[in-house]
Amino acid sequence: MPRRRQPTASLTPPLTATPPASSLPLLVYLPGIDGTGLAAYRQFPRLAARFDLRGVFLPPQDRTPFAGLVESLAQQIEDEAAGLDPSRPVYLLGESFGGLLALALAQKLSCVDRLVLVNPATSFDRSPWPSLGPLLPSLPPELYRLLPVALSPLLSNPIAMAAHAISSPAAPPQQQAVDLLYGLLELLPELSSLRIVLPPETLSWRLELLRQGAAEVNPTLKKVRQRVLLLVGENDMVIPSASEAPRLARALPRARARVLSGRSHALLQEAGVDLAALVAEEDFYVSRRRLTRPNKPPAAAAAAAGGRRPRPAPGGAAFGTPGAIELPTPGELHRAAKEANLDSFRALVSPVFLSTDGPTGRVQLGLGGLPAPGSGPVLFVGNHQLFAPDMPLMVEHFLRERGQMLRGLAHPMALGAGRASPDPEASGRFGRFLETFGAVPVSGRNLHALLAAGEPALLYPGGVREALKLRNERYALIWPRRAEFVRMACKFGATIVPFAAVGAEDSVELLADRRDLLAAPLVGDWLRRQNEQSVLARRGVSYSEEIEESFIPPLVGFKPPARFYFLFGAPIPTDPRVGEDRAAVEALYGNVRHGVEGCLSYLLRKRDSDPYKDLLPRLAYEASWGGKRQAPTFKP
Repeated sequence: MPRRRQPTASLTPPLTATPPASSLPLLVYLPGIDGTGLAAYRQFPRLAARFDLRGVFLPPQDRTPFAGLVESLAQQIEDEAAGLDPSRPVYLLGESFGGLLALALAQKLSCVDRLVLVNPATSFDRSPWPSLGPLLPSLPPELYRLLPVALSPLLSNPIAMAAHAISSPAAPPQQQAVDLLYGLLELLPELSSLRIVLPPETLSWRLELLRQGAAEVNPTLKKVRQRVLLLVGENDMVIPSASEAPRLARALPRARARVLSGRSHALLQEAGVDLAALVAEEDFYVSRRRLTRPNKPPAAAAAAAGGRRPRPAPGGAAFGTPGAIELPTPGELHRAAKEANLDSFRALVSPVFLSTDGPTGRVQLGLGGLPAPGSGPVLFVGNHQLFAPDMPLMVEHFLRERGQMLRGLAHPMALGAGRASPDPEASGRFGRFLETFGAVPVSGRNLHALLAAGEPALLYPGGVREALKLRNERYALIWPRRAEFVRMACKFGATIVPFAAVGAEDSVELLADRRDLLAAPLVGDWLRRQNEQSVLARRGVSYSEEIEESFIPPLVGFKPPARFYFLFGAPIPTDPRVGEDRAAVEALYGNVRHGVEGCLSYLLRKRDSDPYKDLLPRLAYEASWGGKRQAPTFKP
């Protein structure tokens, strides 16, 4: 029997921690080219207090190519994560070369929730090292022994590294100077150890791994679905990290960057840098997974595996799919709303949310009349306003008020599909916000998956046709005759909540609709060609002959933004037996539509009694409270 080849790179045992490591998030540290963690060991005690901390050791004699290294580590991390409680998050921490490993591993491991990257080496090919690096291993031995000391000013600020030795910032200057001198002397053995873990042949191979890793990872950055925190040193002289950070923040779908002033490449070794505190400051630390739906408990997962070792529970990075995704932290929700300009939009339209109590039919302010989160599948069905500004406002409000993420079914074009390949950057801030906060491409399959999982789904039957209305269609419902979504809701016994939104169509003047633009000389032919390349959302069972799907927006003039109002009607229960009766399904479909029309009628009538329905009085009132209090509205 052939002997099984041992992994070339290996995970270290967990470091000791209090509380017990088994209750903490798993964090796997991926080292730089030294392969040992030498550049980050000062951070380990503080990290081990918050994480179940593992490291990766790369043997100096190993010559596994980058792709093989990723495969080996992916298997080991997956095996480690398979035994975890499914509520425990999994982090990857990659420094320099380890940043390349982390980005490659994240694409393979669905169990990984979050990445922390410190001066990741994605910019290696734009640094001097592809040219200069191959010369270093060929240095004479006596010069190579001095190489770590010679390179130390590039790797880090020696004074900042030695400052760890200062006993107290309050000590007299003379004592601080003595401590600093001893700290510099203590650095010499650390720098010399680099020569031991990186003999010339190993350094040559690790530089080749950097080249391979950068070439493999950079073209696939958009495939990294996890949330990413980038920490880079302003004065990194090894690679251009400060200029690389904005590029990565744009290329990665869910990344944010923080440039650390005065810090260098080996910033984790410098005094005053506390990585665990930085992660917490950025609201990037989560001790438990908070998903849109819970993972199976360990016993259930083991039973589902049929006696085999279960695969690790998936993390919360299934963005853009009907899989469970991680709820954002308050800081992440705030940042995302700001980046998508949603906070500014919300301030302009000051949305009012009302709901209807099912048993009494009484309308009330707030969302108190809705089914409680976790009480079973819910399908929210409503109207699209002109240009479809409804979904992001609803999703954000539900997260803030109920800690519940609505899973919106959005047109593929809104999520970046179309003439270009799907790309989070191409979809713009709006599409990126939708996908990050629960949206999936609208399709029968995705709706089926969401309802089967018990998630709250958000559907607009009118689709893009209703969002891009023609003249004289103000607040009109333009729905297909087929009642497929009702049949699907019945299959899972989902509660249907009809709702309506108004305000957007009072904020613009429709000057020319699709028909006018298509009839215009020159521009009409161009628009027709562009529209033919658009992605259709109504396919398969969703196809509707009576509704022409067009992605040509009308030409509008803007008026002062009207206040937005959302009303959720009385919840409508369904039953699987109803779904088997065609006449009953059609009747239920009519009830849902009637519910939306009733909500529209109520809002259009009642908003006239809102003293702050107009922009200037509303802005003046809210400004008088420093933006911390919303203007009141009509009494329901």
